[in-house]
Amino acid sequence: MSIWLLVLISFLHITIGGAFAFGFLFYMCAEGSPSLTKVENNVLFTLLIGYAASLVISVAMAVYFYVFATSDLYYWCFAIPWVLLILLLGYWAYILAKFNAF
Repeated sequence: MSIWLLVLISFLHITIGGAFAFGFLFYMCAEGSPSLTKVENNVLFTLLIGYAASLVISVAMAVYFYVFATSDLYYWCFAIPWVLLILLLGYWAYILAKFNAF
């Protein structure tokens, strides 16, 4: 993979992931969304901040492994935020299921 393709993938990774993070934050605060307890709010906000930070960290790791290491597995760094995204959406689904049960 060329460096320009890595730059393009990194740019798309941060912009699409960042747009999702901001969109999810606005959706959580929207009218009609379930009211959250303090613990639920803290957990969701921590997962959201962790997801946003992992976007930047994963790009930095991919660039580091591409430039300084001879490893061909640098593209796996882009998978790091997916774990936090799955946790975030899973916890949100749990909250919605709990909210709709009552």
